[in-house]
Amino acid sequence: MKVLIVNTLYEPYKVGGAEISVQSITEGMVKNGIEVAVLTLGEKTEKTIINNVLVYRLKIENLFWPFNEINYSKIKKLKWHFSDIHNKKYDKNIDKIIDEFCPNVIHTNNLTGFSVAIWDIAKRRQIKIIHTLRDYYLQCPKTNKFKNDNCEKQCTECMFFSIMKKAKSQLVDSVVGISNFILEDHIDKGYFKYALKKVIYNGFDTKKEILSNSDFEKHTFVKFGFIGQINKAKGIEVLIRSLEELKDYDNWKLFIAGNVDPSYKDYLLSFLPDEKVEFMGYMKQDTFFDIINVLIVPSLWEEPFGRVVLEGLLSNVPVLGSKKGGIKEILTGNSKFTFNPFKEDLKSLLQSILENPEELNTFNIDINDFHKLYSLECMIDEYVKTYKELKK
Repeated sequence: MKVLIVNTLYEPYKVGGAEISVQSITEGMVKNGIEVAVLTLGEKTEKTIINNVLVYRLKIENLFWPFNEINYSKIKKLKWHFSDIHNKKYDKNIDKIIDEFCPNVIHTNNLTGFSVAIWDIAKRRQIKIIHTLRDYYLQCPKTNKFKNDNCEKQCTECMFFSIMKKAKSQLVDSVVGISNFILEDHIDKGYFKYALKKVIYNGFDTKKEILSNSDFEKHTFVKFGFIGQINKAKGIEVLIRSLEELKDYDNWKLFIAGNVDPSYKDYLLSFLPDEKVEFMGYMKQDTFFDIINVLIVPSLWEEPFGRVVLEGLLSNVPVLGSKKGGIKEILTGNSKFTFNPFKEDLKSLLQSILENPEELNTFNIDINDFHKLYSLECMIDEYVKTYKELKK
């Protein structure tokens, strides 16, 4: 069996958890004896080997490379997204790659930059298509369904950009959601009507010891942590404003890890005394999780999965998580530590913890269930089964 895995970015390019998960799948397949190649985008065309994986990288065929810090005009962005609805400029190169590699299956993931035109190529070449839903690209050109606030319904602009994407989704043979939430969200809106459907959670290295509960005492100093992209959609403002109302409590501090715009950092700092918050900049997760003892994931947007929640759990840190998107699925057994970020829930939860840190000792993980759902081995096995189903 030969599988061509397609994702917008691949090592060394990274934006978020999707790139980590796709690389884990790819390298896991190689270890399982499946012949795999990656098709991805970059700032130049090249063919290379990364960790024993053949990688075809095509130069992006659009107005600009969107994964940098440049803030382009709205008109230029609209033109970029219009070109990205159904971009056929890659067709010749993709056909050449298919001729060379001869895949039985094309497994698409994030498609920003490629567009759904790749599904046309696969169908024309009679190659089975698996698509993994890792973002909302098919519904929203920004991929997150978030403007100033969470989008309760699709706006006219997104509706225009998604018409063809929804139509082309009917070409897909099998669709995988990285959570029940993101899969059902697309199915309910009419996507992938004819595809086999399943949920495969992102996989992690679960070999290190995971504790079943925490060890907090009445006088434990609570070191809250936030790590990731620092923006409104990720809920940082909700977190800061909730803690602002609790600044008179003397048993806590907030640590924030991630790159942040200096002016936005100054804005956030205006709500809390200096001694109550520390911006750590970009840092490795293991280092960060050694500093904090409670992770907060206050996302406002509908997180497709919530990778950072699992990373916190694997580091034996209890997690307070937003009920948005797939986060609540991971915290099913700890629902009292979840909250609606648009209400006063987070402030009440934080206050309860500060008044009684021992409450965090009731945070519990079913270790057997955890390994079954979130191990790398389980994820790889499920994808191998999915590939084989399509070969029948």
